[in-house]
Amino acid sequence: MTNTKVPILPTAILLFALGFGGRILLHDYHNFETVMVSVFLASMLLPLNIAVLITMAIMALSDLYLGYMGATKILFFTYTGFLLVSLISSKFKNKLEGKFTSGTVYKFTSTGVIFALVYDMWTNFGVFWLSYGHTIDNLFLVYTLGLPFMVYHLLSSIITFSIIGFPVYCILTKKTDNDHISEQDLKFEI
Repeated sequence: MTNTKVPILPTAILLFALGFGGRILLHDYHNFETVMVSVFLASMLLPLNIAVLITMAIMALSDLYLGYMGATKILFFTYTGFLLVSLISSKFKNKLEGKFTSGTVYKFTSTGVIFALVYDMWTNFGVFWLSYGHTIDNLFLVYTLGLPFMVYHLLSSIITFSIIGFPVYCILTKKTDNDHISEQDLKFEI
C-alpha cells in the first residue's frame, strides 16, 4: 500500500455502503456480491480493528435487513469466512500499490479469485459439517454440489475486484502533486 493516509471515517462509511448496499441490491443474484471486495478494501486501507468492525457491520446489518439473522446455522461460517478474508488481506496490505497499471489490476483480480476460493471452501465445509454425515464421500459430494456456486462466485469476484475494487483503491490512495513534491523535497534535503 502507498504511504498515503486515507481518511478513516469517510473511507469506512464508503466501504460499508458498498458492501451493505451491494448485498441488498444484488440479493437475488446469489454469490454475486460486493461484500468480499468491501472487506478486502477495508483491510487494505484501514486499521484492522476498523476493518473487522466494517466486516461484521456489513454482514450483521444486511442479515437483519434480509431476515437471515438467526434463521440459518451457516451464519458462523459465512461471518468467519469474511473475517478470514479480512485477516489475510491485512497481512498483505504492503504488497499492493495504488498505481493504475495492468499489473495491479491483475493482482486485484487474482486476489478476488483466491479469496472467493478460500471463502467458498470454508463455507462449503460448513455446509458439510452442519448438514451432512461426516464421511469423506459426503465431503466430496458437498464440494461437487458447490461447484456451480463457486464458479459464479469466482466470476463475481473477477468483476467486482477489477471493476469496483481496483478503481476505488486507486482513487482513495492517489497521492496529490503536493505529496509527490514534498517527497522529492525530502530526498533532496537528505
